[in-house]
Amino acid sequence: MKNLNPEFCKRVKAARKEAGLGQSQLAAEIGCKQPALSMFEQGDGTKLSDEYIEKLAKRFSLDLASFQGKSEVAAQVTVQAAPAVPLAAMRGFCPNPHCPSNHEYFVEEMRLLRPDRESADPVGGKFCAVCGEILERKCPSCGAPVHAGAICSLCGQPYVAAL
Repeated sequence: MKNLNPEFCKRVKAARKEAGLGQSQLAAEIGCKQPALSMFEQGDGTKLSDEYIEKLAKRFSLDLASFQGKSEVAAQVTVQAAPAVPLAAMRGFCPNPHCPSNHEYFVEEMRLLRPDRESADPVGGKFCAVCGEILERKCPSCGAPVHAGAICSLCGQPYVAAL
């Protein structure tokens, strides 16, 4: 869908989790493929056709019209040129907060998780080598390329949400 705000994708993910549905269940319910739904939930609104997006909006009672247009963060991401990234830096990280590849640390009593991309993705695969979760290669909040830290330098959100 043209000019779909990535916030809609996040809302769909939150609504799916709140409803206790897995990605496979929801994908089967609306008739799309699970990998496409996964990429959509990570903020890539181009991975599903308008038909499926409308079904998601109806399923979770979301006003699709209010999510038209780019968000301020998404606009910043598209304007900025991505720096050249070495192949080793393209390793994915595991978004599972319970995965042992994510190391806990504290900053001013706030619990954070630092992804260890080398243990989660030693060979540049699709799945976490430790727990089997689908790996992320971009910030789940804004889509910016990830770096070795725990928090996105563009939007300030942690890569892995600490539960």
